[in-house]
Amino acid sequence: METIYVEVRHWNFWYGIYGFCNHSRNDEITLYLDKDKNHFLGHFDLLTEPCLVHLLTNELDRVEDREFCEEIEAFLENQHDVVYSYIYPRDEEDLADQVNHFAPFNEKGHKPIYINVMSKRSAYWDVTSIKDITRRLTSDFCKKK
Repeated sequence: METIYVEVRHWNFWYGIYGFCNHSRNDEITLYLDKDKNHFLGHFDLLTEPCLVHLLTNELDRVEDREFCEEIEAFLENQHDVVYSYIYPRDEEDLADQVNHFAPFNEKGHKPIYINVMSKRSAYWDVTSIKDITRRLTSDFCKKK
């Protein structure tokens, strides 16, 4: 695989790149195999360490979001530079949105519909860090099945 096409969904990423605001600390990206976006690879939410700390202290509900909070805390305490958290189909309608690349199955035999990428590799997302994480995602998720 020579080329992966990346679509960045947050305007703060672009405003940060052009100096109109601070760089964003989380961004959503969608990866495609082709420029016309016909061959979808997956949706990824990129979360930096400062973003994760902010989520824990200001946005997540410790009871309602208990599992995700525990995943974040475990990541912040360990030595890994990148960890994935998976969102699996919740109902029949979500089944069509499962990724078609390599990804772990859940106990129901479903692949994720969305992947959170927790990263300590950069404090914010810029073009260089997006390229870096895309290479990592391609290596981890676009292998032969």
